[in-house]
Amino acid sequence: MKKILFSILFVLTTLFIVVGFSIGNNDNVKNELISIKKDKAKKLHVDLNLGAGEMTVSKGAKNWIDGSIDYNRKLEPTVSYSLKDTTGEVKIDQSKKHFPNFKIGKFKNEWDLKLTNKVPLDLDVNTGASKTNLDLRGLKLKKLNIETGVGELNVNLSGNWKNSFDVNIESGVGKTTIILPSNVGVKVKTSKGIGKANVVDLISKGNGVYVNKAYEDSKVKVTINMELGVGEVNLKVD
Repeated sequence: MKKILFSILFVLTTLFIVVGFSIGNNDNVKNELISIKKDKAKKLHVDLNLGAGEMTVSKGAKNWIDGSIDYNRKLEPTVSYSLKDTTGEVKIDQSKKHFPNFKIGKFKNEWDLKLTNKVPLDLDVNTGASKTNLDLRGLKLKKLNIETGVGELNVNLSGNWKNSFDVNIESGVGKTTIILPSNVGVKVKTSKGIGKANVVDLISKGNGVYVNKAYEDSKVKVTINMELGVGEVNLKVD
């Protein structure tokens, strides 16, 4: 309950940020191309921290990561990469920027990132007031962690996954839509806050637990733990 109350307060204090983002942008905007070159890494840990704005993530990078970020110049993100043993550590961070300094209509912050599907990866996504679209089909996910504040979250996990992995989602206030695979096993454990849940083509096991039809017989299983805040949640199988 404390987390839910905190999320409501967060909405009230950041609502004008989202409104400003949707109304328009000034000319003081920079476009930065993002490219993390391939090296000897055998796996990746990708950490994305967006303060407020819009984020789109999908596969398709020729390097470890390719993409672009359009942002007001005071919101320049920090981009870092290091190789630790056989793990490539990627961090794109904007979490400590002072977003409330921007006036209504003077705000732009859009991330469009493509990830490699050549090596396994752990993906951490942390957003504040945002619209977040994660089309993760075709990636070699090992673990996925998502934490959102205010706004809209869309996660596409459909497809024929080759290996099992775990997903942790903690949502704040807004609408969350998760598209799930039908050809591999899926188990969803929900801790529901205040809001509406729409569950399609999943079998209820009670106490907020759902599985798909393939779960019992599938060797590959996706396990999703969801801690829900305030708003609408949609779970559907594709």
